[in-house]
Amino acid sequence: MIRKAHHTDMSAMDPTPEQIRERTEAIRRGWTPRERARRSGFKRVSWTPPVISELEVPGFVPAEFDSN
Repeated sequence: MIRKAHHTDMSAMDPTPEQIRERTEAIRRGWTPRERARRSGFKRVSWTPPVISELEVPGFVPAEFDSN
């Protein structure tokens, strides 16, 4: 949860950059590989071969493949 700051000056309650880094590293250590991949922003590229009709294949003769 993000809380709005009600002050503009640094106080003793504000975490240091090192404390922030330590806390975020601790949170990330709890992530599963799947969660880490999801949060990385990496998009899996997938490819499927084009689908064509058998009739588009040069030399294809349907009668040769009939099992009747």
